[in-house]
Amino acid sequence: LEGHGDSVACLAFSSDGAVLATGGMEGRVKLWAAADGRALHTLEGPSDAIEFVCWHPRGPVVMAGASDFSVWMWSGATGAYMNMFSGHSAAVTCGAFLPDGKGLVTGSADGTLRAWDPRTGTCVHTFEGDHEFHSDTITCLDCYHDSNVVMTGGSDAAVCMVNLANRRVVAKL
Repeated sequence: LEGHGDSVACLAFSSDGAVLATGGMEGRVKLWAAADGRALHTLEGPSDAIEFVCWHPRGPVVMAGASDFSVWMWSGATGAYMNMFSGHSAAVTCGAFLPDGKGLVTGSADGTLRAWDPRTGTCVHTFEGDHEFHSDTITCLDCYHDSNVVMTGGSDAAVCMVNLANRRVVAKL
């Protein structure tokens, strides 16, 4: 598939497998029909490289984090802008919708994990560096199926477990 103006940094299939989202270093997300490779939409907004893309677990909504410290959300069906999340102070390196689809989390090179309300764009909680959490870039994350526990990995060689329900760092491994 051709269409990005720079390196492709990330990609993800929609939950039904019908659409592939690709994120480029030029700051665009492109959506492609998985069956035939046809270009569907070009999603614009971020002003710098796309760091990650992911899909809502229950519908055609795509999210992307960028080097310009922002997170964007679009309709995968129409390509329409839905929301932008602002609050990180460095590149947003990873993110995911919670498995229940009611929230999302993002990790950043600023060492924070933020939990967001996807409808309002409001940050509902920030986990940040102290002796119990990461002291440097969060490089990856994943959500447990109950939507309460998030695991994060970082460039500080640590893995942290946070509980979104009680807003506490449960463990640092």
